[in-house]
Amino acid sequence: MLIHEVCERCFITKKAVEYYIRQGLVHPEIDANGYRNFSGQDLSRLKEIAVLRGLGLGISEIRNVLASKNKSAAVSKYSYLAHLKHQQQLEQEKRLERLAEDYDIDRELQEMHDHRNRIFSLRERLVLSFPGAFGMYLSIHFGPFLDIAVDSDDKEQACMNIIHFLDHLEIPEEMDALLEQHVPLMRMEDMAEVSGTLQQTILHDPEAYIEEHREKIQAYNEYRNSEHYKTTSAYKLQQALLEFQRDSGYTDIFIANLKILSPAYRDYADKLQAANRIFVEKFPISVKRKE
Repeated sequence: MLIHEVCERCFITKKAVEYYIRQGLVHPEIDANGYRNFSGQDLSRLKEIAVLRGLGLGISEIRNVLASKNKSAAVSKYSYLAHLKHQQQLEQEKRLERLAEDYDIDRELQEMHDHRNRIFSLRERLVLSFPGAFGMYLSIHFGPFLDIAVDSDDKEQACMNIIHFLDHLEIPEEMDALLEQHVPLMRMEDMAEVSGTLQQTILHDPEAYIEEHREKIQAYNEYRNSEHYKTTSAYKLQQALLEFQRDSGYTDIFIANLKILSPAYRDYADKLQAANRIFVEKFPISVKRKE
């Protein structure tokens, strides 16, 4: 088909199509008469580009999505980054409204100093440090504990240690592929709800929680130790993560410095460890089977 038909079917201009051709995103054949001849595959590709461009993605980001083996996971990454930017914009809007009320420059200057390295940047760094899904997994998983300021020398050093660790980290391809299957299913709202429920119920009084949900926990443990579960992608991902955490320095470097950086996470991790000891005591069979 010719370019005018492509434009009509993709709702884009001729200049846009020519630009995407120059960027190497689409490669129509050239007929003997010199006209470009777009195939059905070219049309599908331009529809993708039109949608992604309309949603605010740049050319390099679109190129990454088009080249991805799991496009849902690739789009989820940019959706999450857009969410972080939206949160930054909301905070900026709030501070502008406050400044409009009384124009207190000294207060806002102090606020900027006190929150000079707000962890929004680290959350973005976690996502952007890796071409695959691991960075997004870390950012979503630890996001509820990272809305803080780097307001001391110890936190500054911990932040630098984490960034250095990430910059030199190699992610196993199998683990990243498994994460790409699961990351599109993860949402900030869901993670926040799970985290809030975990802290308010399970971690607040683990023994009471166990007594109230004993049958469900027992059934879940039996499933987690079944041969069927060991054939699932969830089990394979769990094992891949455990192996990675053991061999990469994840616990000794990333987690150790995260506890310095985020007192909220340190408190959460301590409570989680204490709750886990209680669960192990109450359900020793499941632990033995894992071993």
